[in-house]
Formats: sequence, C-alpha cells, structure tokens
Amino acid sequence: MADGEKGYFCAVEPSLTHSLTMHKLHHTAALLVLLTAAACGSGTRQQEQPVGTPDFVTTVADNGNAVLRQDDYAYSDTVRAYGSVCHYSITRTASAAAPTVEDDEGTVYADNVYTIDITTEGRTLLHRQVTKADVAALLGNEVRRRGIIDGMMCDKSEPGLTFAISVSLPQTDMFEPLLMRVGRDGSVTFERDQRSEWAPAHD
Repeated sequence: MADGEKGYFCAVEPSLTHSLTMHKLHHTAALLVLLTAAACGSGTRQQEQPVGTPDFVTTVADNGNAVLRQDDYAYSDTVRAYGSVCHYSITRTASAAAPTVEDDEGTVYADNVYTIDITTEGRTLLHRQVTKADVAALLGNEVRRRGIIDGMMCDKSEPGLTFAISVSLPQTDMFEPLLMRVGRDGSVTFERDQRSEWAPAHD
C-alpha cells in the first residue's frame, strides 16, 4: 500500500474465514502504513501497537483463575481539524470494571478501556473513556458477547475528528470496525464503519 492510500478497518462476516483473514491482514498492514507515514499529522508520538498484535500477558484474578490481558499503551499526536490544531492522546489499559470474555477453549480475557483526551487552543475539547459498552448496540452477537475493544486510532481519511475503533474476538481474525466522530463542540457519536463490502452479523 502506498503512503497516499487510505487505511481503515474492514468489517467482516464471521462465517467467511478466508475473507476474514485477508481483511484482517489488510487492516493491520494499513494501520502500520498509517503510523509509519504519520497519518494524523506530525508531532511527538509514543509507541503504537497495531491491532491484532499478540501482546497478551497472563494475570491472576481474585478467584485464582488465569486471565489474559493486553499490554497497556499510550499514543499522542496533533491533527488539524475545524480550523485549529488539535492535540490528542489515547491510552489503553485492561478494565477492572468490564466483564471478562471467554473463547471456545475456555481461555479468559480481560476487556480494555480507552481514555482519549483532545485539547485545542489551550482548552479541553474532550476527555472521556471508551469501552465496548459504548458501542455494544452496533456489534453483531458474537463480537458483542465474546469480543474486546482492542484498537483506536485517528482516521485522517475522514473529515473533522474521527477515530477508528476495532472490537475483536481475542487472538483471532474476527473483528468489527466502528467510527467515533468528535464534533467541534466535543460531542461524540459512534457508528459502524460502512467502507467495506462486508457487514457484521446481526439478529
């Protein structure tokens, strides 16, 4: 993929295994290209991890059971939006409040919570946490029940302040792409990312 191409999350139909794998690979490659090419402007950055990286570590819950959780990370950058320069930072940590999820083999995973801060012209435009619960109504049954929120990045290909979000079945190619749009007043809306031929399964 050339640096000028748009990179975005691709929605998938969980039953289409081959297509699923190809879309996940495309998504990961696009994310790496965007990060390498300074997709959301230029500025000081901390290390970013591509969605799908097997960055799980084992912890022990209060009940003594092993729980896999993703490593924490932080990422920051600047982007021009609404006629101003905006600085944003994104952090991810394992959530102590969100329910854990379990895969077919009985492996238990902690869900994540993202914290996003956006400032512009010396004032705070947005400070909030984002969890899977915020987007649950947009997800298919399988990903809603057993997925974790594991990706968030600024999407320069969209107007204004738009952040792509991924909710995935841990350590698989199954994921659903969403968008979080931040208005000039700091308002937030969530929607499905419709830029793919695949659509998530819903009841």
